[in-house]
Amino acid sequence: MDEPDMLLHVTQQLRDKRDRAAALAALTAELESDGTTVVPECGYGEDSETLRVTSLKRADGEPATDEDGNAVYIETDYRGQHSAVAVVTGWKDLGFTLRYYSGYGTSSAPKGPMTEEQKAERKTLIENNKLMQSATVVRREWVKNLLAKKQAPKGWQYFTVHAITHHSETASGYEGKVAAEMAGVKFEESNQWAWNPLRDHVAKTTTRPEFSLIALICAGYEKTIQKDSWRSPSQTHRDYLNQLVLWGYTASEVEKIIIDSGEKAKTAE
Repeated sequence: MDEPDMLLHVTQQLRDKRDRAAALAALTAELESDGTTVVPECGYGEDSETLRVTSLKRADGEPATDEDGNAVYIETDYRGQHSAVAVVTGWKDLGFTLRYYSGYGTSSAPKGPMTEEQKAERKTLIENNKLMQSATVVRREWVKNLLAKKQAPKGWQYFTVHAITHHSETASGYEGKVAAEMAGVKFEESNQWAWNPLRDHVAKTTTRPEFSLIALICAGYEKTIQKDSWRSPSQTHRDYLNQLVLWGYTASEVEKIIIDSGEKAKTAE
């Protein structure tokens, strides 16, 4: 670990990993307590012992449903969230056959297990999305601490006007709750339509308006950054992260993929 500030990212990653493991253990325990069999693996083709019910047809030719499943496989999506998927173990012996799809936007079901390359790509996708999720927590907290200081960060005027003129969505599409949290505003949660705690804060006070403006722009940038933005980074993402780094933020490894993509784009030109 070259930089001490990377400890913030590592700590958050470990915290998120612990929470995901706890959620997985809780879901597994809940399913097993109900008498449900939980299998560790689920395949994709005819060579697999276990398949999703959505890949199968019953002996009567009808599509299999969740009720036909004799076990579940716990799937983890790109957000790191777990869900139980109905599967059939020993589907051939039970009279099931493969179900093939056709039509617009679909193709035949996979006829074999995932290749090692596909497995590696999926592993990278899931892992980097998890890292991006952890980085988002650290990044937003860092901005909040930055805006808690007495003086606004150097160059904030150009940062905000550049965002408004070059990335207008940062001003029009920001989330008020995220902006208010970054600005250190104290507020109570509300389900009211169009609720915006930053707007309410600005309506009540005329002090430190520059901090509210910076928070608004940062929240707007944050909304453009998704968990898989490292796969298709844009100049909007790079402008934001580069500015934070200029102000002293230490980017995580997955955020550096976004930042470094700018150099790759220049090289390709």
